[in-house]
Amino acid sequence: MRIGITAFGKAEWASVEEALAGNAWFVASLLAGEMPADIEDVFAAVGLSLFPRGAAELSMDCSCPDWEVPCKHLAAVFYLLAERFDDDPFRILAWRGREREELLGRMHQADSTSEHRAPVGAPLTDVLDIFFVSPSPVPLRRSHSGGALLVDQLPPVDVMVRSRPLADALRPVYAALSAPAAQP
Repeated sequence: MRIGITAFGKAEWASVEEALAGNAWFVASLLAGEMPADIEDVFAAVGLSLFPRGAAELSMDCSCPDWEVPCKHLAAVFYLLAERFDDDPFRILAWRGREREELLGRMHQADSTSEHRAPVGAPLTDVLDIFFVSPSPVPLRRSHSGGALLVDQLPPVDVMVRSRPLADALRPVYAALSAPAAQP
């Protein structure tokens, strides 16, 4: 008996890997050995489906005399496959053509070659233009506290960043964010 599904090609996997590498939540989950519950959304966003959409996407063969497809033997194999996928969710990715280590390695490669990567250890004020890019312009608002930075309006927080209070570490970032935007 045999159950098969078409594996994705190199170009399809490249688009999936790039999409996964662009989302820190997916990267962290996959590195932790967990399959994100919404990973199918990433595949859908690049025009693919991780899971078969129907029986027509599967090839199923059994040598038993039953004429029903799936027969009881194939149904039992599906149950066993489901258990294996529950035990190790990366097996569904392998079924589609990408082993765990290869996927993680390629995601790392896609992430490290991204044009929107900040140099490791760069101060946030130096990489604000690539730290967050809003999909639409953010309206400018006037401060209601006489020009004080938002970070200075917050209650004290007992958190240190590289031996400096959190507010001191964030103050240059808030100052840069509140500075008037340069006009083109």
